[in-house]
Order: sequence, then structure tokens, then C-alpha cells
Amino acid sequence: MKNIYCLLIVFCFSFMANAQIIDKHDLLNIHEKLIINEKNTYSSLPQQININSFLSVAPIWEEDFANGIPASWTNSTAPWVYRGPGTTPNQNTGTQGAYGTSTTVIASATQSNGFIIFDSDYYDNNGIQGNFGNGLHPTPHNGELMTEMIDLTGYTDVTLLAHSYFRTFQGQAFVAFYVNGVYDSQVEVHTDLNVNDATSTDAMALVRLPLSVCNQANVQMVFLFDGTTQSNVNGSGYYFWMLDDLQLMETPAYLMDIVDQNHGGWDIGYANTVGFGMDYTFKPKSQSDANPYMFEMTIANVGANPLHGIQMNVEVLDDFGSVVFSSSSDSTTLPALDTANYLASTTYAPANLGLYNMRFWASSDSIPASSNSDTTYMNAFITDTVYGRDYNNPGSSSWRVGRECGGLQLGNHFDIYTQDTVTSVSAYVTDYSVANAKMYGVLYEYDTTGSGSYIPLAQTDDYIIQPQDRDNWVTIGFPMPYTVIPGHYMIAIGGYAHPIDTFGISVSGDAEITMSRILDDGSGCNLGSQTPPFWYWISSTPMIRMNLGQVNLPSNVSEEFFAGNLEIFPNPSKGSFLLEMAGVENDIYNVEVTNLLGEQVYLSQHRISNGYIKQNINLPILCKDFF
Repeated sequence: MKNIYCLLIVFCFSFMANAQIIDKHDLLNIHEKLIINEKNTYSSLPQQININSFLSVAPIWEEDFANGIPASWTNSTAPWVYRGPGTTPNQNTGTQGAYGTSTTVIASATQSNGFIIFDSDYYDNNGIQGNFGNGLHPTPHNGELMTEMIDLTGYTDVTLLAHSYFRTFQGQAFVAFYVNGVYDSQVEVHTDLNVNDATSTDAMALVRLPLSVCNQANVQMVFLFDGTTQSNVNGSGYYFWMLDDLQLMETPAYLMDIVDQNHGGWDIGYANTVGFGMDYTFKPKSQSDANPYMFEMTIANVGANPLHGIQMNVEVLDDFGSVVFSSSSDSTTLPALDTANYLASTTYAPANLGLYNMRFWASSDSIPASSNSDTTYMNAFITDTVYGRDYNNPGSSSWRVGRECGGLQLGNHFDIYTQDTVTSVSAYVTDYSVANAKMYGVLYEYDTTGSGSYIPLAQTDDYIIQPQDRDNWVTIGFPMPYTVIPGHYMIAIGGYAHPIDTFGISVSGDAEITMSRILDDGSGCNLGSQTPPFWYWISSTPMIRMNLGQVNLPSNVSEEFFAGNLEIFPNPSKGSFLLEMAGVENDIYNVEVTNLLGEQVYLSQHRISNGYIKQNINLPILCKDFF
């Protein structure tokens, strides 16, 4: 009797991420970035602020729009509007523009009683795709909403705290300040967004009021959506700004804000590697050993005083909840209103396959531990062969690759840190894909010497999409495994022009700048203004993975007894896959599937009399309940 062990190559993960769906603007190309009429997912962590530092003090002034926009406020010609229980549309509707998602709204504490919005998208196109410049208030336009007079006498340092959901194309968000009816100054918010990016729906905006405004009796604030200052050949303005729960608070002496965190070394750690420092949600152990996790945080001092001894802290927990690693950065003094990047002093290469939970927080000698920043979390998997950057959460967001106008290519960049073998590409095929559509995989080397070109290295045969492939992972093998050496690569999925047989690839999670791409090959889709062929970069991560190495049999299965071929397809899958053995010795075989923890989740026995067996294995319930 022979025992065949299938180590967990069936990825039954439910990966958590904060994300919302946003539609891409039609036929725009900004600095090589493609903005087209497709659905993408943008994931953004809310600003991690220790709100208790504010809530411990009563607000000086507040407005939650429970009764709409106050009558004492002054609105612009292109107006801010109120969405509430008594309005049409109500508080459950966001943008009405042609290129947004109306069901995605600000996730503020009092969203149920209403919020305000400046809907630049809708004002320009009246909610009709392609209807640029024909809306109620075409771009370029500004939206200005001015408050009543606010008395700040006696307050020498004041901060505005607000729930703020902002998405931009060529729009900017400002808070302007007036004293005694005379303009004083303005502060821009959400300055860290790229073209077509958005905050999270539950983001908090902190605006430190200029000192010239504090301690004044007659202060007014203006919430300004500036859709005129920035523009390019494709237009200005777009998309929207939603606000709720405004509070003016006396600025705490000490307050930290976590702007961002990563485990790839994107900001400063990447300088010590051959790659770009991207986060990988699924990373083969061979690559992890060669390039361990680097932990970084971007921390802002938004309090009134300098923060001394400020540093980032990180802990890593295994799937059992045990702390397996901890580290901190060097400590520094961070002046008020300053921001800095911090790198943990040590890296971490997990010893075992499986799920790892990472938690980050900032601390300072200037404040007690109870006032440390809130803890933020990230998750990642160490795998045997699968290399991925997506969050494994397809949702309803995707890019159409094979389409009527032409065949495109969609891909992700990957860093190779030690020599390995690329065997196949995996992609998540959307539910709207048509059976019999053809797709293929391509491996590219990225030229980092200055030209930024993509050099094709290998291509798979065409794969014909089957009905069961829709809303599922599909794996396509290369005719011959391709050896890759340390460097930078991209793996892509391509399609063909066809009036009916079209398909799409799902996306999940945000992408670092330029690290995910779509190719307009000139076949007719005309995605942007650049001359084809041209690789545009996109802001969300396609669910396309690189598979490295081979599926190895455990050491207790001797090749002397197992000299045939073993194929498992698709890999990865949602729990249903095909096991095929050919050219094996006639005998009784036990087929066992174990998870990443070594636990048996499936066992069957088969007698082989002709050297061949083909078996469907279905583990959807086990996969559903795995975590």
C-alpha cells in the first residue's frame, strides 16, 4: 500500500481587508496610470488615532448634521448637499456620478442621521457615462461651504476632527479659515492620495488650525472642494468629498497618528534588497528566507508638543495566537506637525508555513502607555509554492481582459530574491466570464536599468475557460518550468478580442504605485492617450499569482515506489480540485490531504490496476471553516 500526501496546496483562506468598491473613470490616463470604466477595489486603512486623547475633553464646537446643513451656513453655486433620513436620495446614497458607487457612503459614527457631500462627479456628467461637461455644474468648479461665526477666545491651540471620505481625480480638499469675515489661511487635507485614489470610508481628518486663527472671537471655516486648480488634458475636478461629525477640540499636548504600515520595506527598507519592498500576502518560504519581512511605520506627531523617544513596535503571532517575533525601531524626537518613517531593527523569516498575524503600534517616552497609538493589524501567509499580493477576496471588482474591442494583458510585479523555478500562473476568473473564452499566461522580466521595458520570457498555451472555472481560481502551467534569478519580474494573464467570448480577472486590495499593470496592445480598446503598446499602471491588485518550484512529495514517500506522474489541478483552488496519477505501480493507494497545520482533512483509498487514476476531491466545507 502506498501513501500519497497532498500537502495543503488548496488555499481555503478568507483574507480580511478593509476595502470599498470604486469604479474607474472612463478613458483617462494620468502619468501612465490608467483610469477606465472598470471596477477596482481600493483598500485603505483608516487613520489610526488615539481618539481618547480628544474625547477626554469636551469639544469647543461640533456639528453632526442631524438637522441638515445649518441655515446660518453659506453655500456655493455648485453646492454641498445634505443626505439624511428625510431627503431623496437619503443617507444610504453616496455619489450619484457616473463613475462612483452610490451604495458606498461615509462610515461615520452618526451616518444614520445624515452627512454632507460635494458630488463633483455628478455635477459634471449628471450620472451618465461619457456625458462629460453636460451636468448641472460642469468642471472646472469649486464647492465652498462656510460655517457661522465660531468663538475661539481663550483657546491657543485648536484642532478640527472630522470623519472624511474623499476620492480624487484632479480635485483637492481644503479647510479655509476666515477671521472677522477676512480670509486668513487654508490647510489641505488628504494630501497623500494619488490620482483616482480614495481614503477609507471611515477615515478621520485632523486639521491643526493656524495659530493666527486661534484665540479669535469671530472665526469661520470653509470646506472647499477645489476642482479648478489642478487639471490636465483629461479634465479637472472629480470625484467627491463626504463629511460628518465635525468637532473643534483643544489640541492635546501629545498625540500620534499612524499614517501607514507595511511588512515589505516599501518606504526605506527596500534599499537593502534587490527588489521594491512590496507587501506579499502569500510568499513562498524560499523567497521569505532570502528576504525576510521588514516592518515599517509612518508616524505623524499631530499634538501640540514634540514627542520624545518615539518609535514603532511590532509583534508577529502564529496561527495559534502565540507571539513568535517582536521588534522595535530606533527612537527619535519627532517635532510637532512632523511625519517620519520608522524601520524595525530586526527582520523576521518564519520557520514554518502558515498564517502570520502582525500588529503594529507607536509609543513615546512623552506619553503614558495608555495614550499610545491604536494598534493596527496585517496578515500574511508563508506558502510552499504560491507567490501572491492579492487579499484573496474577489468581491465584485475586476478588470475585463478578453473583450469585444481587443485582447489585453493584466499583471502583477514580483521580486525574486533567490533562484527559483516558475511553473505556472494562477488567476481568479470572474463570474461574468464566458465559458470557451481563451486565456493565457506570460512571464516577463522587468528592465530596471532605465528603460522600464518588459522582456517576455515564457508563455503558456491557451487555456479554454470551463463553466466551473467562473468565480474560481484557474492555474495554467508553462510548457517548461522557467528558471528565474534574483531580479524583478511580472506575471500576466492575457486574452483575445471576441464579440461574445469575454472574461475578466478579479482584483483584491490596493497596489503600490506602478506595481500592477494593464497592457493596451493596440488591438482596438484604446484605453488611454499613450501610443500602444503601453503598460498603464492601476491602483488595485489583480488576483494573479506566480507559482514557484514543484509540489514535492514528503520524504517518507520513496521515489522507488512512486515513479509516475502526479498532477493536481487547479492549484490554488476554492476546495475542489482534480488529482491525477499516471504511470504508477499497480497497488492500493491512500490519498491524504492535510492543512498547513499538518492536520488531516481528507483521506481516501484507491486500488490502481492500470497505472492510472483520476479523482475529483471536494473540500468546500472544510475550506469554509478552515480559519
